[in-house]
Amino acid sequence: MGIAFRLRQLRWGRTATTRIERFETIHWDTPDFRLAAWDAGLRYRHGRGWRVTLADWPEGPGFRRMFVDLEGSPASPPAEALRLLSPYLRGAELRQVARLRHLETERQVGELWAIHQVVSLLVERRAVAHARRVSLRSHGPLTGTRQALAALRKAGVVDTTTLPLLAELVGPEAAPGWRETPLDRDSSVAQAVTAALRDNAARLIRNEAIVLEGSDPEGVHQARVACRRYRSALQTFAPVLEPAWTAELRAELGTLGTDLGAVRDTEVLLMRLRASAAARGVEGEATERLLSRLVGERVLVRDVLISVVESHEHGELLERLLAAASHPALLPETADQPAPAVLLPLMGASWRKLARRARRLDAHPSDVDLHQLRIAAKKCRYAVLALVPLLGDGPARIGVRLGTLQDTLGDQHDAVVAGNWLQEAVGRAADPETAFAAGVLYAIERERAEAGRETWREPWAALDRKKGWGWM
Repeated sequence: MGIAFRLRQLRWGRTATTRIERFETIHWDTPDFRLAAWDAGLRYRHGRGWRVTLADWPEGPGFRRMFVDLEGSPASPPAEALRLLSPYLRGAELRQVARLRHLETERQVGELWAIHQVVSLLVERRAVAHARRVSLRSHGPLTGTRQALAALRKAGVVDTTTLPLLAELVGPEAAPGWRETPLDRDSSVAQAVTAALRDNAARLIRNEAIVLEGSDPEGVHQARVACRRYRSALQTFAPVLEPAWTAELRAELGTLGTDLGAVRDTEVLLMRLRASAAARGVEGEATERLLSRLVGERVLVRDVLISVVESHEHGELLERLLAAASHPALLPETADQPAPAVLLPLMGASWRKLARRARRLDAHPSDVDLHQLRIAAKKCRYAVLALVPLLGDGPARIGVRLGTLQDTLGDQHDAVVAGNWLQEAVGRAADPETAFAAGVLYAIERERAEAGRETWREPWAALDRKKGWGWM
């Protein structure tokens, strides 16, 4: 932004209230700025305590940051901070890497807060570098931003930067290093394989930190997705990879995926049954008695998962996954070939397996047949998504259709699983009210499962036509 910019230059009106705050922060990281590379962070804020910054990698563009505030002495990071950051650190030691001085001016008008920051890097108490930032914030949707943005631009504010403050002040060694890898149709097989493995390893590590924090069940879901996509990429690219190397990694990821899946499946079932009970007005106490066993199961499987993620052996697995992503064991004769020419036939094989399975189903497919169709759709979707960075909108649109099919079949499978669990719960119920609640919910899930035998046909019909496949 323009160096002459001052927040007071903006015409906010007479009702604006202003707050000015000065404070210092001490940033901690490894000597090679490992936290900064992951868009994560740890800092001690004088008068405010410790703040841990976690950045997951959800479905969709961009990162969502999570902040965890902790108490403790400024002399060394709290043990809980080290635990939460362990997927990023993987045994590396932390040290103080920067001391920053902040001057923040915040002005509020209506729903908007405009925050102007002047941040200085201190070396022996002397400011050696400065950075300016302006941000607009609101507790709700930003509906009145057009005039504010125009005023900011007139005052000298330039476009948004994605470079963190620490990197701007310290230098490129503190810049993020684990963001999505750009590709195009001229990329080689080696570049495409490396990007797929690298991005999914990053997605896994980011979300494992969210798993350890524990407040957002989406962390487990996204970590499981990353694990599955890494395995799927190894399977999709198997013809261009060393077989023994690929098999070993897939086996290790399969074990991790099982632990993640045990937690996720239990959480999905709990959320599903609670939502159904609320929608049908099932008595709350009876519902909680019914689900108490499931709540206990979730605690047990989550404890197992946390012990795995916090183990030294798991840290070594993450190192192997990152190393494999940086240097995949490619067959020499394929590494430099154009990626689309090699990967399109591999994706085509995955599509043909899905199509054969779908076309063989009769008018009354079994639950097992639909579950197998869902697995085939998921594998095909992951293969198609690997082509999106190379070929753009064409495979992206097909990926959306495959996602719709996968979601429809997934809901049918979840209904079957829920129905089976409830059927057993009816026999375990210790009182009539709990048994009645189980029976009501069982009827709902069986109805959904039966409806799902037909609802998948519409997304499949949209997928099984030539329109949209011209990029093949």
